[in-house]
Amino acid sequence: MIWQVNLFTLVSLMYRNIPTNLITGFLGTGKTTTILHLLSQAPTGQRWAVLVNEFGRIGVDGDLIQAEAVDHAEVFVEEVPGGCLCCVGSAGMQVGLNRLIQSSKPDRILIEPTGLGHPAQLIEQLTGPVYGDVIDLRATIGLVDARVLSDSRYTSHPNFQDQLHLADVLVGNKLDCYSEADRNAFYDLVEAQGSSNKTAVMVAHGGLQQAYLDEPREERIALFPEVHAFKANSHHDHHEHESSSGDWHRIEGSDDGFYTAGWSLPRDTQFDPDCLRKLMTISGVVRMKGFVPSSHGQMRINATPGEWSEEVLEQQVNPRIEMITTDRLDWQVIERQLRDCLERAS
Repeated sequence: MIWQVNLFTLVSLMYRNIPTNLITGFLGTGKTTTILHLLSQAPTGQRWAVLVNEFGRIGVDGDLIQAEAVDHAEVFVEEVPGGCLCCVGSAGMQVGLNRLIQSSKPDRILIEPTGLGHPAQLIEQLTGPVYGDVIDLRATIGLVDARVLSDSRYTSHPNFQDQLHLADVLVGNKLDCYSEADRNAFYDLVEAQGSSNKTAVMVAHGGLQQAYLDEPREERIALFPEVHAFKANSHHDHHEHESSSGDWHRIEGSDDGFYTAGWSLPRDTQFDPDCLRKLMTISGVVRMKGFVPSSHGQMRINATPGEWSEEVLEQQVNPRIEMITTDRLDWQVIERQLRDCLERAS
């Protein structure tokens, strides 16, 4: 605790008005892809830092950003696992942010909260007395996949609604996958926001231009302050359970009606990606991502219902898989199905 206080004192004395942006969006909207695109536009000589928070404890996005940004020597990444960035004046957030600032001495900070996070608490922290002089909070970028705007599982969720309401720039991501009805749904969403001070744009593959980061920021009041107040004044209801089976280690969690399990895997495993892809058809599965060894090399997999992407990585990272569901599944059964996807030695 003394080290934490001393580090914050050092940060608050040495750094002033660091341009900072929140990159928000519900599960599977392409926040990490968008951040990678923004990092590729960082001006030569500038040091950009990324603070990443994930719903699960295994952690995928931080290592992905670090691996993909390997050609950018001035990119620094800090990960805060377990979905705690937006709650309870999070000590994890303060420690992670202080450490990131001290180690990177950044010209700009991008913060990626978990897709289930409520951004109001985080905005209050960054603009309040603790960080008000250190951080220059600029436009909050709110990503949405317009294809889910007809799905009440998303649109009725208070965090989904406030992520969009509190955004200064609304981004309809994955434009390449939209139908005309999806585009019209995005236009309707923008119109319903009812603010002439909110910028809106549609992009494919997270292709947001850096200039949007410096759009004007407007103070807004959350639509669901009771959700924000509950998170701020109570313990974060993120139940966890850990178990191991041989050299597979599993961490389970739940919060806000969603469930997650992440597996840390041995390096000598080898998966059939086509078999893994079939697991996305299980009822209630809304997200799968990770780094998995295969016969083609180590692959990054990233999936939402109806959408699957995979690519071979040049950088080797520790194998892991994370799944997020809307139903309480039997994770032991899911683990057996994952093991069934192992490629057998011939």
